[in-house]
Amino acid sequence: MHYTDLDSSTHLILISLVIVVGSALLIRAAMFFRFERAGIHPLYPDSWNAAQCKALESFRLLLGLALIPLWAAYLFVAPSIRANTPFEYFDLISLISMLSVSYAWTILLAARNWKVLEALPHSFLVMVAFLVLWWGTAFSAIGWMFAQASAPPPFHGFPSGVYAELSPDDYPLR
Repeated sequence: MHYTDLDSSTHLILISLVIVVGSALLIRAAMFFRFERAGIHPLYPDSWNAAQCKALESFRLLLGLALIPLWAAYLFVAPSIRANTPFEYFDLISLISMLSVSYAWTILLAARNWKVLEALPHSFLVMVAFLVLWWGTAFSAIGWMFAQASAPPPFHGFPSGVYAELSPDDYPLR
């Protein structure tokens, strides 16, 4: 990721953003492991039954498993991102997107007080529908970015444009 055409302030902003999101991801992961090690279990709203709590935990696990092939796709596509895309920052944007979605997953994992949701008139189904919609949109957007980055550049075998027919008077003299 060498950007020789960017000024130093843009370099600093992009590097700072990667560092901030990466650090936040590591901090949240450490918090999750600390909570798990201490045996602190999440507090779910009283209106949720045990099956609903288990379903949310399974959904969180499923998201983590879905991140594995997404990271593998990123690592596979990353070398060709710079060459195949017309955007200057596409490789950094895709890295920041991957770090951000991984950070969002660790937030979902490390959430320990779900009872806050009782103040809102949200049911379990509304919460799951929101999570499915959000994660589906995030994975689709990242998948679209990878598809755009891995697509070969368009082939321009013939020049495009409109050509008028030449009359015999238009030919140069021989």
